[in-house]
Formats: sequence, C-alpha cells, structure tokens
Amino acid sequence: MTNIIVIDDHILLRDMICDTLNNEKDFNVVATASDAKESLELCESKKPDLVLMDVCTENNSNGIIYGGIIKEKYPDIKVIAMTSVLDITFITESKKANIDSFVYKNINKDSLISTIRNTMDGYSLYPNAKNNKTTQKNFLTVLSDKELEILVAYCRLLDREQVAKEVGISVSTLKTHIASIYQKTGYDNLTKLAIYCISNGYISPNLEN
Repeated sequence: MTNIIVIDDHILLRDMICDTLNNEKDFNVVATASDAKESLELCESKKPDLVLMDVCTENNSNGIIYGGIIKEKYPDIKVIAMTSVLDITFITESKKANIDSFVYKNINKDSLISTIRNTMDGYSLYPNAKNNKTTQKNFLTVLSDKELEILVAYCRLLDREQVAKEVGISVSTLKTHIASIYQKTGYDNLTKLAIYCISNGYISPNLEN
C-alpha cells in the first residue's frame, strides 16, 4: 500500500485527486492540506510514502521549497511537484530541490497514476521543457540560465541595480545579458517582455518562501 499526502489549495481539485487515488487498491490518501508548510508536520505524523505537492499553495507557500525540505529530512519519502502554472523555472527549481518527479495538472488520471507508480519504483519523471510547446514560448528556451534568472528578477519589478545584485553580477555585465535577451526574444524592452511572460503564465514572479 502506498500512503500519500496531497497538498493543494484548490479544494475541489484536491478532493478529485483524492477520490481518484483512493479508488486504486494500492493507494491510500492519509492526509491533505492547503498550505505546503503543513506538509512537514504531516510527514512527521503520518509517515507517508509519497507527497503530491502543489507548487503554489495557500499563503504563498512555495511547494518546491517545502518539497526540498522533505527530501532533506525524509529522503525515503517520494515527492511529486504539480502545477497548472506554465512557468519554465519550476522544472529547474524542482530538480535543484531533488524533487523526484514533476507533472502539470492538465494530465489525465491515468497519467497521474502512472507517474506515481513509476516514481515509487524509483524513476524520476519530468516534462521535456524544450520539446513541450504547451509549457512556454520557444524564445524562452533559448535563454541561458543567467538570462532567465535576470528575466524572472525583472518580472518581480526590481530595478537594474537590484537585479544585478540579486543575480550576482555587475550592472555593466547585466547590460550585456540584456542585450542578448533582446536579440534572442525580439523584444527591445524588458518591461514589455516581463508583462508578456506574466500575463501569459510563463513566469510567476510572486512565489514566496
């Protein structure tokens, strides 16, 4: 039996996920929560085999961060991050946090069940960001990691000095990266590019710890 915790702040969707999982003879949902912070206490008390973790949860809790903490404290617990937000940074951050697998919420129930079973079998399943046209505009895939980091910082409405400090480069080096971003994306204004990315859901700038 695979004991599962489901973390999702959309109650209707969470209930549907729980019903789907509990209908499988080898799955058992032992707890649910709306806030990723609650997952730590639940892991301690419920001893699950797997946590199905939404990325953006109640009170702006970051499911990727708390999923990473779970992996540090309870390495035997599998964690699957899930989201409906098409932000290409989530996949990168989830891998850095050692989260086992990653799914988008638009998958069908059979795919979800298969992902859970494969993850429990030791496989790490992630969408192929470069080949998945539903996850981002093509120009975002050609940005370097540093350029993407700069763009995300701009999406948080930081000024140039703040962006340079956050990403650990000089303002002059920042200008060089910005020029490269313009060349690759066809935009000539980072504010317009940031608005485009946010309004279309490619970057979520307000995800907090």
